[in-house]
Amino acid sequence: MDTRSRVRLAIALLLVAAPLWGPALDVTGSDYVYRTAEVEVDGGEIAVDAPGFWAGPTDQIACLSALATADQDPGCYLQSRLRDGDVSVDYPGIEAFNGDPTTPRPRYVVFGTAGPVYERTLTYDHANGSFVYGLDRVDPETALGDVALDPERAPSAVGEALDTGEARRNEPLDRVDSGRIYSHEGEYVLVYEDRVSGPLTAQPVTERVFEVAAVLLGALLLFRVGRDTAAA
Repeated sequence: MDTRSRVRLAIALLLVAAPLWGPALDVTGSDYVYRTAEVEVDGGEIAVDAPGFWAGPTDQIACLSALATADQDPGCYLQSRLRDGDVSVDYPGIEAFNGDPTTPRPRYVVFGTAGPVYERTLTYDHANGSFVYGLDRVDPETALGDVALDPERAPSAVGEALDTGEARRNEPLDRVDSGRIYSHEGEYVLVYEDRVSGPLTAQPVTERVFEVAAVLLGALLLFRVGRDTAAA
């Protein structure tokens, strides 16, 4: 087989194998990159230094966000007035309440990505017939110890990000887009999602069409190489 035929054979095999190597190029759609940032504790406050982190882990610590909470969650602005204080609220139709009110979730609040940690409180004032909401400052280590998740029970991408600082996946992880706090090697680490778009938008149908065309063209080249070799 001459050099020209060998080149054509290599190209043909490459085209036939397009369904195997094509998806690996990942030129369409978005990659989901999971990065980490240490949750630092200093002077009775916490701080998260992560430039790409915008949305807070609202099911662990409320209002932990660099976004303007007036747009995302107006309740964060309103609750910030309760720091180390409380407010009584009368709700129409509720004249009596039995039992202990359930504290709103999540239990802890941090306003912004740095500052003190507060615990939400809720009681019922039977004398005045009103609910009393408040925020009491708590020890950051205690709060983080309560909310931090075990990485052993997390998706593999989370473990990879904790070990290397970054993990990349083609599909998003459930409940990690807004950030999750984990306990890792004696520290508290935030794992958050940073979506990175590919050079082209996701077009799965177009990708399949190109793969089929590549396979057909490769098969045709293989046929011609085989025919020319046999004729020689």
